[in-house]
Parts: sequence; structure tokens; C-alpha cells
Amino acid sequence: MAKYCSNTIVVIHNAGPRTVDRWVEHPNVTALIFAHLPGQDSGRAVVQLLYGDVSPSGKMPYTLAKNESDYNTLSPSEAVGEYYFFPQSDFSEGVYIDYRDFDKKNITPRYEFGFGLTYTNFSYSDLKIELLPNTQISYLPPPSAIVEGGTASLWDVVARVEAVVRNTGNVDAAEVAQLYVGIPGAPPKQLRGFNKALIKAGDRVTVSFDLLRRDLSEWNVAEQSWGLQQGGYQIYVGSSSRDLPLTSSMVIG
Repeated sequence: MAKYCSNTIVVIHNAGPRTVDRWVEHPNVTALIFAHLPGQDSGRAVVQLLYGDVSPSGKMPYTLAKNESDYNTLSPSEAVGEYYFFPQSDFSEGVYIDYRDFDKKNITPRYEFGFGLTYTNFSYSDLKIELLPNTQISYLPPPSAIVEGGTASLWDVVARVEAVVRNTGNVDAAEVAQLYVGIPGAPPKQLRGFNKALIKAGDRVTVSFDLLRRDLSEWNVAEQSWGLQQGGYQIYVGSSSRDLPLTSSMVIG
């Protein structure tokens, strides 16, 4: 189609990653929309985006690789004897799935986790990190009632992060600011918060994120509990997992 049309816009209705490198750099492919699973108003919504009635603000909920081989595919463990017909997966990849695995292996994706374009541009500044006073920073969560999701104290706010996002373009649009945290001994960065704000052209807003004890903890198999790590945590704020202009650190312990 792109061969015969100098302004080809590709809309993909999909339920997961689809590689696009065979054609996305074709000079006649001028736009690509991952519209995901369609609903009754998907046609109306796509038209409003394409004609500029609304600025897109969606972000990729997964990493889009350049090659299928870039993914850490899950393979069932080999089973022998009577278990041949009952294969299992040992999840040897641990937590290194999607963008965490790409970061670990330093693989450059086509479109990273959290990526998304709009009809304007945004800038990030004024990163502030506050470790809340009188916060319990013991390794194990303080004893408390068991609620949905575990011990209630896992949901205590330990720290608060703020940043300023400015719309530097000429179009009103929404931006999804994302917070990533590097926990000591864990993947380099993990999504721990996001905040979507509609920002008029030329204006700025302050976005804030609460970091819970659970957000800063790692699961301890021996203790069968979440443990708050001691040491330096890297804090990142930006527009995607690979576009994080604001970075700093905080120390617990």
C-alpha cells in the first residue's frame, strides 16, 4: 500500500506486541497508531486523533522490539517420563521481563515501554524527593492487619516525588509523566508511578508521586515477606522508560 500512497497511515488493532521493522521506515509511511482492541467508538476516536481534534496521549504498555529474537521468550522446562505431557515453566527469567530485560541486556527497542507521541512537546524540570519524617524504615513491614494485598503497612507512604512538566509547544495536550525506581540489587529501573495531566500550550503543572513501602521493597523468599532495602535508590522521572531527563537518588537506612 505504501508503494502507491505517499502519505500512508498505518492503524493496528492488536492485543499485544507486533513487530513493524519490515515496513515502518518506508518513506511513504508517515504515521503509525497502535489502536489496540477496538470498541464501538474506535473509528470515531482514531479519526479525531488523525485530524487533530484531540492530541494523542497514550503510552505503550509493553516494549516493541526491532526483532522477535530480542524478546526473552518463555520456554517450558523439559519434562521426562510420566511428566512429558505436563510441561512446566520455572520462570528462570525472574522479574526480568519486557523493559527490565531489555535494560539488562542493553537492547535498543523500536518503541520502548511507556513511549507515545503527541502534537506538542514537553519538558521536565525541578525534581524533588522527600523521605517522609517519622517513617518506619525497618527491613520487614511493621506488624499490622492483613488486608487485600498483604500487610496493611506495605501501603504506608515512605517518600514523595515531585516534578514540573511544561508544554513547550502550541497545542493543548495531555502528558503521562512516569516515575521509575532503581531498587538496590534489583533491575536498574522499574515503573513505580505515573500521572496524566492535561497541560495547555505554554503552561506547566507539578506532578507528584507517592512511593509506598511496597514500591521500594523486594520479596524475600526465606522470610516470606517484602523487605525494604537499605542503601541508595535511583529515582527517574520522564516520558518513557528510555526518556528520563530527571534523575536523582535517595538513601534509606
